[in-house]
Amino acid sequence: MRKNLYKSSLWSGKNKKLSILVPTRDMVHTHFSFSLSQLYKTTSDVIDTYLFFDSSSILLNQREKLIEEAKLINSDYVLWLDSDMVLPSTTAIRLLEHNQDIVGCNYLKRTKPLKPVAYKNIGDWDSFLPLTIEENLVEVEGVGMGCILMKTEIFNKIRKPYFEFTYNEKSDDWLGEDFNLLKKLREVGYKVYIDTLLSSEIKHMGLYAYGTNK
Repeated sequence: MRKNLYKSSLWSGKNKKLSILVPTRDMVHTHFSFSLSQLYKTTSDVIDTYLFFDSSSILLNQREKLIEEAKLINSDYVLWLDSDMVLPSTTAIRLLEHNQDIVGCNYLKRTKPLKPVAYKNIGDWDSFLPLTIEENLVEVEGVGMGCILMKTEIFNKIRKPYFEFTYNEKSDDWLGEDFNLLKKLREVGYKVYIDTLLSSEIKHMGLYAYGTNK
């Protein structure tokens, strides 16, 4: 039986703080805005909730600034969201229920071939985690940060910059800031988990050009 966070002793008498962190460009999707408003309303009924946006074109700077905003107000948790996601209003609460250092969602990329963004082995791009529902959390090495919850204290265990791109000369490609962060955290003992049931309920917004196939 699933725990009910509204009645969980985990929160009894404790003033926990959650910061929702969203790196954006100059505009966000309407569907994201609506789902975020519902998520914020639902979450703030349970835990002290704050919302931070950073709008610019340099993702590494955005993520560094956002986590510092969360640390400044002594947030216990941070929920990273991308501004092209559509999520259930209970997303934060359900991730908090797991009481893990790092737990997030798997979802499809926005480009063909359509593949999930969670991988059991970073560097083996055939090891992606299928979008099937498992009874328990599934451990992975890397996942995109479109929807992922972390305990803020884990950032005290690694050095800045937390976020960076790295080049792999052998494969002639770049590893993103999301996988690099999780790699650093795994190296100091943290594990990364996926909630596969919640993953089946979120969507990744994209644009599609309609026309004749010529």
